[in-house]
Amino acid sequence: MINSKELLILIYLNEYKDQYLLAEIKELCYFTTSQMKKYLQKMIEKEMLEDSNGRLLLTYKAEKFLKEKGLFNVTLSELFKDIVTLEFTEKPLSFQDVYIPKEFKI
Repeated sequence: MINSKELLILIYLNEYKDQYLLAEIKELCYFTTSQMKKYLQKMIEKEMLEDSNGRLLLTYKAEKFLKEKGLFNVTLSELFKDIVTLEFTEKPLSFQDVYIPKEFKI
């Protein structure tokens, strides 16, 4: 099972490949240096990452996982893009009203 921080790391490394920065991974996941090292080591043990001469690479297993989840071509900017559209109504909403966002999809 992969948690959200591990997923962010996979997406980040998939997007930036050889141009990644450990400092960006640290900032992205709100890690301390020791937390980041533990997470990366855990991901290596899970065979999601490979340490090739000090360079982190996604394994085939990680690439397959991202493809299965439809996240192989997703970028971080797409993940964090906020689309907020405020629409005013004639009467105020109450707590009993059902709110469905404008572009809601299941």
